[in-house]
Amino acid sequence: MVAALFAALLFALLFLAIDHGWKQQMAERYEQSLATEANSLRSRLESVLNASVHATIGLAAYAYVHPELNEEEFARAAERLYRGQPELIRSLTLARGEILELVYPRAGNEGAIGLNLAEHPQQSASFHRVLESRETVVAGPWPLAQGGRGLLVRAPVLTEAEDEDVSGSANPWSLSSIALDFDTLLRQAGLVPGSERLKLALRGRDGTGAEGEVFYNPQALDVESAPLQLDVTFAGGQWRLLAKPVPSPSATARPAAWWVLGAVGLMAVSGYTFRIGQGMRQRREALSRYQALVNRLEDATLVVAGRRVLWANPAFARMTGVSPNPGQALATLDVIHPADRPRLPPDLDFTRAAVPEEPRGREIRVKAADGDQRFHLLRWVPIDWDGQRACLLSFVDVHENRMLFNALSEARDLQDALFEAMPGDALVIDASGLVRRVFGEARHGRDPHTTAVGHTLAELLPPEVADRFSDIVQRALREGAMQELEYRLQASAFHAGEPGVAADETRWYEARVRPIHTPFEGSAAVVWHALDVTERKQLEERMQALAWEDPLTGTANRAALDRAFPRLAARADRREGQLALLFIDLDRFKPVNDQYGHAVGDELLRLLARRLAGSLRTDDLLVRLGGDEFIVLSAPLHHAEEATRLVERLQEAFREPFELHPGHMDTVEVSLSCSIGVAFYPGDGQRLADLMMAADHAMYRVKAAGRNDVAYASSEAPGA
Repeated sequence: MVAALFAALLFALLFLAIDHGWKQQMAERYEQSLATEANSLRSRLESVLNASVHATIGLAAYAYVHPELNEEEFARAAERLYRGQPELIRSLTLARGEILELVYPRAGNEGAIGLNLAEHPQQSASFHRVLESRETVVAGPWPLAQGGRGLLVRAPVLTEAEDEDVSGSANPWSLSSIALDFDTLLRQAGLVPGSERLKLALRGRDGTGAEGEVFYNPQALDVESAPLQLDVTFAGGQWRLLAKPVPSPSATARPAAWWVLGAVGLMAVSGYTFRIGQGMRQRREALSRYQALVNRLEDATLVVAGRRVLWANPAFARMTGVSPNPGQALATLDVIHPADRPRLPPDLDFTRAAVPEEPRGREIRVKAADGDQRFHLLRWVPIDWDGQRACLLSFVDVHENRMLFNALSEARDLQDALFEAMPGDALVIDASGLVRRVFGEARHGRDPHTTAVGHTLAELLPPEVADRFSDIVQRALREGAMQELEYRLQASAFHAGEPGVAADETRWYEARVRPIHTPFEGSAAVVWHALDVTERKQLEERMQALAWEDPLTGTANRAALDRAFPRLAARADRREGQLALLFIDLDRFKPVNDQYGHAVGDELLRLLARRLAGSLRTDDLLVRLGGDEFIVLSAPLHHAEEATRLVERLQEAFREPFELHPGHMDTVEVSLSCSIGVAFYPGDGQRLADLMMAADHAMYRVKAAGRNDVAYASSEAPGA
């Protein structure tokens, strides 16, 4: 009896201890989830602000390299940034000195043009801060001249007071600004409509941080007693996000069944069972800590094992609009651009893949929640997750940096002084045709004794080519404008003696000839920049050929059918003949894809296309419409019976089984049949669309009757 009471007491104490620990754990999880939620809001707010700051810096950089920027050029540059966030961006402006001179979009923002920023009651402080510090400043939120309330992100055009443009004169532009709609910013950051579990406020107007003025406090939060205070850091300043949890008794409430379980618990629970239960709890706590850590990460993050997703943090769901289920295949999420998948581990199995050698990760395109493709750096590292080998995949958004880099690259390409950074050949040629200087590929790897410098065009080129080039040089100098031309030339003309350059090799070049407005070494001269575009020309020729082919089977495509039909119909009319259009649909092709995979299905389509092509006459046309549908358009026929023989030859292509090679299985043989619908021109239709519809209807009659047969669209069928 004493032992039974002791066991009962021990069980009661154990139950109460577990209940206390559970309650404490629930409270900690609730607090942790609130901290995670606040951190997530802080991260989203930083992301939106930093993206706008980077866009403002990019606009300032553009103005820096374009000191003569006019309103039309500004509108083109600003439109690139505006169209990415039309709801968030109220306006993009550029100030000349103290006066706001250029604005985009102009409609609705006319009131901002001509504004004196140095004298504005709210905006003057940030204006002087930008010019004095030469750093980006985030001002506001303040009322905007064009109406509404917004943030002003300002960046100096000149990073140093003594900066000058390439011509030596001072750059007239002082700063660039982007006005952001404050309410839209709050919505995109998730602060509006807000959280039911947190009271939120923001302080630090004009980016002044923790000591700044409170400018957003819709729930009248006591900012001095807020337990969660997170710094929102961005280029141009700092805010502080203040958060206070809303009490929730239900967060630690245990179900009634728990107390029932304690009341009727068996006194025979042994210490061994207790140790097992405690070990399982510790494992769950460890997994919970892992999950909380992943959830706190600012970047979109997945935990994968093999090809399956084990966990996805909230940032991933916000970024892609996809919330994967545990165990779902990573490939089925369809968020990675297909063109980038070959650069990742096969079948997206990151667990077996080595850590990438590139320390910055691999740049890929990821489909965002709004459907756009954004550039991200994908990194993965092996981890232990709930006792199994897994990988942590992080997606770092670098889209704005990539877009800014592209914009700056375009600006740099416009500077004709960077010859040596350009591909191709660049030469300075004076008015007499003498080559004064060589840049780029024409200089590298050259024998000093065979260089073009010091030789005239007449000495380097055939007479007719030298005369043509001399005329272009004279025209550029006479008109004072750049000349563009495309020509073919033997590569040895300016590359004689270089390894790998054949003496008789002729290549395509694209040249720009720009006059130098000041004398070069005492003589009028031009810069002749020639780019070898031979590969591009060859690619254009190949692309024209591929425009008429089906990329999978190599047969003709629908465009080729549209082009061939009028020609064959005209031939049939001249000979008083007819055409046969055969609509071929494969029977039960889908099970092949389902059983062996799409790669094997594609192999089967290629094998079938070769057999069908071998059954046709020279002038017959085989077309793949897509999927498992083919069309044969015959050459002109004298009698409808000729179509019967054509059908028999095509059906013969299906007699023998197809030998396929699945990558994970032994070689298999697959038998296939088809349903064929036949229509005749002009009896069943004089337009291609009418013929295709008639043949398609006939084919579906075969499908309805049991497949693997042929049907004719009308009474003109052979033997009718």
